[in-house]
Amino acid sequence: TDKELLLAVKVDQFDRFRLKKIEKKVKSDLEKTYPDHKIEVSTDSKIFLELEQLEQKLQKDKTKMKTLKKEFDKIKSLMKEKA
Repeated sequence: TDKELLLAVKVDQFDRFRLKKIEKKVKSDLEKTYPDHKIEVSTDSKIFLELEQLEQKLQKDKTKMKTLKKEFDKIKSLMKEKA
């Protein structure tokens, strides 16, 4: 959205041992690039799939802003649930 950025990172099996470190590094890099955005990063595969589906809907131009906000909030709540 305009002021929020959700990112899900797909992590290899071997890197699963360093999830927190990976999330922290990606988040700090994004905060430098987008200083005026609120950034949420997840390594959860379910979040990755949800964001991928939302992105596909956006690319097909089938999602209205109201629906986008609703789905965006749903994914945000899933991210906080896992935390």
